[in-house]
Amino acid sequence: MITKESGKKYWYVIGVLVALVFVMYFWKTIAVKNVQKQMETQQIQLIEKSHQVITEKTRYFLRLTTTTFVWAIRKEMLRENYEQINEYLNQLVKEPQIKQILVVKADGIIAVSTDKKVEGAAFSSLYPNELMEKNEIVITDDKNGDMLVIAPIMGLSKKIGMFFMVYEPEKITIDATQ
Repeated sequence: MITKESGKKYWYVIGVLVALVFVMYFWKTIAVKNVQKQMETQQIQLIEKSHQVITEKTRYFLRLTTTTFVWAIRKEMLRENYEQINEYLNQLVKEPQIKQILVVKADGIIAVSTDKKVEGAAFSSLYPNELMEKNEIVITDDKNGDMLVIAPIMGLSKKIGMFFMVYEPEKITIDATQ
């Protein structure tokens, strides 16, 4: 037979067990949410690092390609064979991320362009003139997120022109919540 006192103990033990179940449930819920937040933070950091690596590799390959391409353009500029340079540019601009390419003479006049409307115009009418003063390959970002590739074209003893390209990096979007 259950006495009144043992019945109270029984309900007390049941109450404590129910309380422990609720405490454990809330504790585990909080722990799971903390782990989820940590994973989301790590995923965001991983995505940012991936974007950084992709951007660095893109810059590296643009620099590598530009170095070789400028040598070919230099050879044709020294021969004043602008028709061949035009062929080079037309082939390169077929790539989807390349928006515009200019070859500018040392006097700042655009000699060859993938946009025929700007040929013969002053480079400074389209872009800041200080870009013409670069004496090494420079890759910079513009306000639209495009990469500007600027490279001097050197003759035997002086700069004979400049190569200028607008490259639109592929937009990569990753949903961090998936």
